[in-house]
Amino acid sequence: MKPIRVAVESAAKTFGYSVIPNWRLPSYPQTQYLRRLFDYSGIETVIDAGANEGQYRDYLRNEVGYSGDIVSIEPIPHLVDKLRARASGDPHWRIEGCALAAMRGSATLNVMGGSQFSSLLAPDHSEIGLFSEQNVVVQRVEVETRTLDELMAGITRSDLRNVYLKLDTQGSDLEALKGGIAALRRVAALQTEASFKRIYRGAPGHIEVVNFLHEHGFEMSAAYPNNAGHFPVLVELDLHLISRELIPASHQGTVQ
Repeated sequence: MKPIRVAVESAAKTFGYSVIPNWRLPSYPQTQYLRRLFDYSGIETVIDAGANEGQYRDYLRNEVGYSGDIVSIEPIPHLVDKLRARASGDPHWRIEGCALAAMRGSATLNVMGGSQFSSLLAPDHSEIGLFSEQNVVVQRVEVETRTLDELMAGITRSDLRNVYLKLDTQGSDLEALKGGIAALRRVAALQTEASFKRIYRGAPGHIEVVNFLHEHGFEMSAAYPNNAGHFPVLVELDLHLISRELIPASHQGTVQ
């Protein structure tokens, strides 16, 4: 089957087409964007906050084609063990077992029925009920919290700036950012999950997160829905922002 697939893909490219498996279609535009962004920004290190079982690492390796360093951050203890076992086969993959927060310390993590929904915040189904079966607390565990500033100081050289930060902390992205003011100066671009329908109590809205990042030197670059299958309602977007220092002068406004 592989020779046939390669032949079909080659023939399609000759006529200006790409052959894409159906399962890749929802993420294909974002994948193409990330390839371009990583090349443009010279990304060498990815900080993956909210790693769960390592899905984002697999996406970067298998679809984006990124082969550089990845630091995955995950607070759920049994998932940390699973990630470390997986990372033993990838010398460029490092695991940190903690949650990102505005301050170092400890916090109670709500482990949900669907582990990808686990959060430091309580679930809230008042705005949308799509996730009422998965986003429900089944266990509470005490976890270590660390700041992004602390983590970045230990995993990158002090002069390294080509870092990509991916945040998926289930409602706590803004708190994680507040603990990384110094670290943000070394981030070339980042990705944050922005809520249009809140599924956690007290989670910030997308405008609040974007305004914070704008104040700290980032501009919007792209946005992609991350809830395929929930049509016709938009629940969340993956927002991509880039450091203002990497934006060409021709793309910036002029001061009068």
